[in-house]
Amino acid sequence: MSILTYTQACNFYEELRDERSEWEAEYRTISDYLLPGRGVYQTYSKPRKRKLVSPRVINTVAEDALYVLTSGMHGGLTSPSRPWFTNDWADDDLQEFEPLKAWLQDSTSRLHSGLQASNFYSVINSFYTEYAGFGTASVYAGEDTNSESIPFRFELLTAGEYVFSIGADGKVDKFFRTIFRTPKQIYDLFPETCSKELKKKVEKNEPGIVVPSITILEGIYKERFQDKSYTQIFYETTSSGGPSSQTPPSKSPLKVSGFYEFPYPLARWGTIGGDVYGIGPGSRALPDIRRLQEMEKAFLMATHKSIDPPLNAPARMRGKLNTLPGGYNYYANPAETINEIYRVNFDYQGVGAAIERVEQRIQRNFYNDLFLTASRDPNASPLKATQVMAQDQEKMLRLGPVIERLQHEFFTPLIERCFNIMLRKGLFKPLDPQLAEMAGNYKIRMVSPLASAQKGVALNGINSFMAFLERASQFSPEILDNIDSDATAREYADITGVELKILRPEKAITVIRKQRSDRLAKENEEKNQRELMLLKGKLDSDRANSTKTLSESDKVQAETSRVRDEVG
Repeated sequence: MSILTYTQACNFYEELRDERSEWEAEYRTISDYLLPGRGVYQTYSKPRKRKLVSPRVINTVAEDALYVLTSGMHGGLTSPSRPWFTNDWADDDLQEFEPLKAWLQDSTSRLHSGLQASNFYSVINSFYTEYAGFGTASVYAGEDTNSESIPFRFELLTAGEYVFSIGADGKVDKFFRTIFRTPKQIYDLFPETCSKELKKKVEKNEPGIVVPSITILEGIYKERFQDKSYTQIFYETTSSGGPSSQTPPSKSPLKVSGFYEFPYPLARWGTIGGDVYGIGPGSRALPDIRRLQEMEKAFLMATHKSIDPPLNAPARMRGKLNTLPGGYNYYANPAETINEIYRVNFDYQGVGAAIERVEQRIQRNFYNDLFLTASRDPNASPLKATQVMAQDQEKMLRLGPVIERLQHEFFTPLIERCFNIMLRKGLFKPLDPQLAEMAGNYKIRMVSPLASAQKGVALNGINSFMAFLERASQFSPEILDNIDSDATAREYADITGVELKILRPEKAITVIRKQRSDRLAKENEEKNQRELMLLKGKLDSDRANSTKTLSESDKVQAETSRVRDEVG
C-alpha cells in the first residue's frame, strides 16, 4: 500500500490541471453563453459568488433547448415513475433457476426503492445538464452513514472542480478534486487530524471559524487500501496551494481510507481520439449560440434606433430638447428644425428569418426535434401513424451511440456500486449459503423508454420478415419451417423491454407442452374409442338386421315351397 504525500498529491493535481487547461477555456465560454453559474475554475481558493444571469446572453433559446434535452433524457433514461434497469444472471442456467432468479429480482426492486429514497433523482437531472453542456460530468456515489433507511448519498460535481486520468484499461485510475470548507466544518469532519492552528482556533471559538473557507484536496487513485481496490486521501492545503508555496499546514493527511468500487462514476458525451475529456452538444452549438447573441443584439439595436433615432438639433436647445410623446419644443427661427441624422431601413423580416434559422439549428443540435415531436407545425399535412413511428425511430438512432456510451461509462459502474453498498449493509434478503456459492456475475439491462426505443428499430426487420413469411406461406406452407417461434418471441420481448417475469421459463414451457400433448393424445384415444364403439354398434346392428332379413327370406322360401307343393 502506497500513500501519496502532500507534495506528490499536489504534483499529480497540477499535472492533471495542466492537461485540463486545453478544455478550460471552452468551459468558461460555455459557462458564459449557455450555463451561467456553473463551473469552478479557481484552484485553491473558494470561487466568487455565482451569477446565474450572464450579460452576454440576450436570447435564451440555447438554454431552453438544453433543458428540453436534459428533461427528455431524465424522463427517457432514468424516470422515477418506472424501473429503468433490471439485473439478470449472466449464466443462462442460473437465470432459469427459480430461487436465484427470484432473489435477484427482489434485490433489484429493493435497489430501485433505495434510489427513490435517496437524492439520486434530484442529482441526476442536474447531471444531464453538465453532461450535455460541457460534454463531461461526474457525481459522487457514496454510502449514507447517517441514516439506516437511506443507503446512498449523491453529490453533483461541476466542470473545473475535478481532474482525472484514464488508465490503459480505459477506466479512471486517478481522480482529484478541490473541496471548500469552513474551519468549523473541517474540525467537525477531521477533529483529530486537522492542523493545530485550526483546532486551537475552533476550540477557543475565535472569530473567523465560519466565514473563511479552507481548501481540501481529495485524491482517489487505483491502489489497494487494505482489502479495497481504491485509496482515498484528504489534505488540508494552503491558501495559495501547491507544494512549492509555503509550508503546508499539515504534513500528514487529514484522512486515509478506501473504496471497493470507484466512487466518482463519470460520463463523456463523445471523445476525439485519445482525449480524456468529452465534447458535447454545448461545444458543437457554441458557434451558433455566439452568432445568435450577436444577431439578437443587432436586431435590438436596430429596433431601438427605429423607435428612438439619433437627432440633429440646434445647439441652443442643448438640454432643453423634449423627445417624450406629445412633448413641445419652442424655437424662434422656423428654419431651425429637429431632424433624424439618418433613417434606419432595417429588414426586420429578413433578419428575423435568419435568427429563426440559427435558433432551429441550435434546437436540432440539442435534439429538440426528437423530444418535441408533438409540437410539429400545426399547418403541416397530417402523417400516418406508420410514418410518424418510422421518423421517430430514425431520430432515436441519433442518440444511440450516446446512450450506449452512457450505459457503459456511467450507469453500469453506478448501479454496481449501489448494489454492492446495499449488499454490504445487509439490505437484501438473506441468501442461502449453498445458493450464494452457485451465484455468479449478473448483467445490467437498461429497460428505460429511450433504451428500449434504440432496440425498437430492430423490430422493423422482424415485422417485415414475419409479414413476408405470412404472405409466402399461402403458396408454400413449408416456408414456416424456417422460423423458431420460441426464439422469435423471446427476441421480440427483449427488444420491447418486456419484464422477464411475464415470460415463462423454458422448462415450464416444456412441461406445459408435454401436458398439452398428453391431453391431446388422451382426447384422441378417447375419440377413437368412441368411434370404434359406434362402428361396432353399427356393425352389430347391421349383422342383426342381415340375420333377420335372411331368416325372413328363409321363411318366405319355405312358405313358397310349401305352397308350390300343395298346388302341384
